[in-house]
Amino acid sequence: MQLLKQIWNERRSNGWLWAELLLVFVVLWYVVDWTYVTARTYYEPVGFDITDTYYLELSLKNNKSNSYIPKDKKNTTLGQDITELANRLQRLPEVEAVSVSNNARPYIGSNSGSILRIDTIVRTPLRRTMTPEFLQVFRYQSADGRGYEPLVQALKNGNVVVSENFWPDDYKGDRTLLGKEMVDVDDSTQVYKIGGVSTKVRYNDFWPNYSDIYIARAFMEKVIVELDDDFYPSSVEVCLRVKPGTSKDFPEHLMNLSASQLSVGNLFILKVHDYENIRNDFQQGNYNQVQVRFWMMGFLLLNILLGIVGTFWFRTQHRRSELALRVAVGSSRMQLWGRLNKEGLLLLTLAALPAAMICYNIGYLDLTDGYMEWGVPRFLITFVVTYFLMAVMILAGIWFPARQAIRIQPAEALREE
Repeated sequence: MQLLKQIWNERRSNGWLWAELLLVFVVLWYVVDWTYVTARTYYEPVGFDITDTYYLELSLKNNKSNSYIPKDKKNTTLGQDITELANRLQRLPEVEAVSVSNNARPYIGSNSGSILRIDTIVRTPLRRTMTPEFLQVFRYQSADGRGYEPLVQALKNGNVVVSENFWPDDYKGDRTLLGKEMVDVDDSTQVYKIGGVSTKVRYNDFWPNYSDIYIARAFMEKVIVELDDDFYPSSVEVCLRVKPGTSKDFPEHLMNLSASQLSVGNLFILKVHDYENIRNDFQQGNYNQVQVRFWMMGFLLLNILLGIVGTFWFRTQHRRSELALRVAVGSSRMQLWGRLNKEGLLLLTLAALPAAMICYNIGYLDLTDGYMEWGVPRFLITFVVTYFLMAVMILAGIWFPARQAIRIQPAEALREE
């Protein structure tokens, strides 16, 4: 109470400091909130695993190649060649699983969609067409914690797999997915039964879990073998997972085998892409944007730090004679130290209370950046972090000048005054 009275009595000078702390608190909170949302989103599980995985870029020989087979002499379709290539890859001792898919592999940026009705709800999920082995290659996880095997079996049984966030967030009905049927809105004769439910699968590392839903349908071999258009090598995705411990030189080894063992008809492997490189290339724009923002935020934080430290440094240095007088009348140096720190933190708290209302309304009105949903937990975490950073800055601004001021002899300080 005594500190409050002193702050009120010195309200003319403290008012400007309170206003500065209020403004800086709101600005710093905005920085902390963006950083928290970005980091939290980036480090959430993506729903798949690209460790030891590769994407095979396919191409076709032209008539200038010595081994080119003219169309009138070719007795297999392109789809049959793709199937045969996948079978040959699967027989390699280093390979664990091989998949063939369309608009399904992670970090592809190419999508197809469906309009489906489940019960009375219409949803527009991403349509992922894949052989069942795709779920093993990228380690999709069943929502019941049983790994990828139930999902693989669901596609083999002719059913579909959906993500556990398929229902709208505000849906109040029965949220069970397994065993339900969905109808294609554009073709009511197409009915899909949900045979597997996976954990949430994200589109990339910078988008949140709740933004993407998908439906995985089996890419049946009888459909693949009928493909016979030169366009398909670029739209059909062949991916594989190698066994743990396989040499990082596997792409070079695979390319060495390409001409002799892995060339089927006119189809050949143009390049083997390590999935870590695909991930980095796909998200390079996001990385650059975040890097630029972090530099900007760092510069802003440095200015905030210097401003607060400088303000409290000047404020403490300016009160040397007052501190010396308190020492002369019996106050210990530790008491003065504690008093200055408490005064600074009390001013911060008085500024933080109205700042909290401003910050909450900024978030509630969706004026912040990032994809993460607004809520009380997010606000409390970012508010506490902001308060802590401000407190550290204030204590740092008080520490050095206070350390010098409380060591000065009272007579010397009063003589300077």
